[in-house]
Amino acid sequence: MGMMKIFKFLTCIAVVATLVGCKSEIVETKVKTSDIKKSISGEMVTVPFAAVLQVLGDDENTRDEIRKYEEIIENYFDVEDFEISKSMMGLEIKVSGNLPVVLGNEMKSGSKEPWVLYIQETTNPTLKERFPYKLSLGTTDNFPSFKTQFTDLNMMLSPDPHQPLLMKIRNNDKSGLRVFTGSVEIQGIHHAIYESDVPSRISLQMKGGVYEHTDPSIFFNIQ
Repeated sequence: MGMMKIFKFLTCIAVVATLVGCKSEIVETKVKTSDIKKSISGEMVTVPFAAVLQVLGDDENTRDEIRKYEEIIENYFDVEDFEISKSMMGLEIKVSGNLPVVLGNEMKSGSKEPWVLYIQETTNPTLKERFPYKLSLGTTDNFPSFKTQFTDLNMMLSPDPHQPLLMKIRNNDKSGLRVFTGSVEIQGIHHAIYESDVPSRISLQMKGGVYEHTDPSIFFNIQ
């Protein structure tokens, strides 16, 4: 009986380690309406992002691994800061930098980012007249090689393509912006369906549930 309890405990630890490694706690992006308009007009735009990751353990081997993760991340992202701090689980990593906003599916030549913010035309016939565009966090063709490099260091830290997202949108130029999305948390309130004008600013958290298996997205109209 004692051995069975130990086995269950170790199994739980392994599951937790896998979950911690697969996803960020949250990826936060800040997008201005002027950024959206520039991207739609064909300009190259980047927006700030920050991601928080949890790593089990706090020994020299773990810190050596983190230094190798930092090198990989620096090779794939425009990183401004890479912070390490202690947490209840071991160590917390906070990465901040800039993320491209891509119109359609066309990546800039030479870009290495595994994830970008996509602005794409809405294909859903019910939505596309009122909300002609979709804004989403999605992977690029660079994701498989990024994932492989992480996995080669530690199988438990294999990145998940679908990341939880906190998208902060600021209407900085008095645009006519209206958004539509689902399964979203706004100011601590959960919404199955959400539609609203954005005269000033809005924070949309898309995490868990359906977002374990699909990219966080909003549909919008901007004028």
